[in-house]
Amino acid sequence: MNSNQIVLDGTEIDLATLRRIAAGDVRIEIADTAIDRVQAGRDSFMAALDRGQAIYGSTTGVGALKDVEQHGSEMVEYTRSLPFAHQVAVGEDVPDGLVRLTMALRLNSALTGQVGVSVGFVRFLQKMLEKGLLPVMNVRGTAGAADLGQMGQLATVMAGEGMARLNGRKMPAAEALALAGMAPYPMPPRDGLAAVATNSFGLAKAAMYIIRAGCTLRREMALALMAAQAMGQSRDVWLAAGHNGLPQERWVALWLLASSADCDWPKANRVHDPLSARMIAQIFGASANAILEAGRAVRAETAHVDDNPIVVDGRVVTSGGSLLLSLSMRMASVQLALAHLARNAFNRCLLMVNGQLEGLPVNLVPPGVVATGYGPIMKLALEQVVRVTDASTPVSVLNQAVAAGLEDEAAFISLTAWRLAEQLDALDWLQAVEAILSAQALDLRGVAPAPGVVEHLYRETRRHVPTLTRDIPQSAGITAVREALCSHGLQAELLELAPLSPFDDILGIAPEPETERNASTRPKQEHMQ
Repeated sequence: MNSNQIVLDGTEIDLATLRRIAAGDVRIEIADTAIDRVQAGRDSFMAALDRGQAIYGSTTGVGALKDVEQHGSEMVEYTRSLPFAHQVAVGEDVPDGLVRLTMALRLNSALTGQVGVSVGFVRFLQKMLEKGLLPVMNVRGTAGAADLGQMGQLATVMAGEGMARLNGRKMPAAEALALAGMAPYPMPPRDGLAAVATNSFGLAKAAMYIIRAGCTLRREMALALMAAQAMGQSRDVWLAAGHNGLPQERWVALWLLASSADCDWPKANRVHDPLSARMIAQIFGASANAILEAGRAVRAETAHVDDNPIVVDGRVVTSGGSLLLSLSMRMASVQLALAHLARNAFNRCLLMVNGQLEGLPVNLVPPGVVATGYGPIMKLALEQVVRVTDASTPVSVLNQAVAAGLEDEAAFISLTAWRLAEQLDALDWLQAVEAILSAQALDLRGVAPAPGVVEHLYRETRRHVPTLTRDIPQSAGITAVREALCSHGLQAELLELAPLSPFDDILGIAPEPETERNASTRPKQEHMQ
């Protein structure tokens, strides 16, 4: 198989492949066996229709109108117009990568053959992706028991209405379809509801932000190591965790020890360090475990059919599979993990500036210098911690009921993903502060940065912020450090310098992933259970 080609077949998709799909650097093909399954599912659906079975969203209305029946021409017109009724999303435009991944996830679950859609439906989605024809989606409009607002925008574009982007150019859907050599899709029975009633948008967002959380954690591990060296923290606690810690704590402890071997490590005259310094392996281990579990949940959902109804053993049956609660709960664990990471990072920053550690004066002002130093930057750091903590409250337990009380459960996957985004944005700024303080602390103690990730971070920080010898404006420097830390290039370099396997592989962030990841990563995932 060509390395730029991905064959979807209705089975699980690993996170590295999800990243590639979102990036748009792959061509999506459909396995022949999947087409056979789709046709078999369609045959079962049409047979049920011919028998006169009442089928939700085809011979009946949807939501509060589930008992309103329509047949013949009324049914055809109803299913054709379903997308328009659900095209209600508003707000800022969704990035193209997220839209692209949403479409691919809808396509993949339909390839199970359990949705009952026509072969024309999956071929149309595939061709849209091939041509670079994406619906314009907006961020607001879903509760998370089917992303009706955003998926309605996809379905509307398929039907030739609404707004689309063709290779990045925004235009009316009818124009985009014509330029792509495609006619509007007629939305026959079942296809209209299948285009609308799925959680593909929320799942795509969850995937992207959980992957980003993995990158953030790995960057924070390197920054924590940099701060630990600057403070002269005892490494004995990592030795202890490496011997008697939980498995995830051992991974982190061994990584910390290996990444700080053979370096100039200051010796402190303390019996032991504050808890925020001693418990790095425990905090990062638990956080890594939460992110891994969320990543596994995303992967499982990529092959999960969350439609209603579905085809089972040739029968069309009703389903409650649209509640992705297992994923939602794991995402809530990631919210808590990010809050703990933020608190731990902030506490390290406090330790560096509070004047209680040998060799590190108050606000990291060099001896003999009259300056305020890095006191005010801690207000910025504190704001970020509050933001991360505020966004850590789970939303899936919020009570809601719509559709005349019939739809009274929701997982709020999309809203949870946005909360993760808020947390990750704040952590980016907090990490910039930690990098600047750690570099200053290393300079004050006259310590050479540990070879590897610490040295790399130090050099990158000093490219944008010089050693503080007098008070200077800091906003531009902080911003530049944040942008550098978040760059794809630096992230890849840090991961290559000090990999953490199998975390990096499962989260899809390891440099140069294998081309056949769907099969090759599964044994690693099972091994870590």
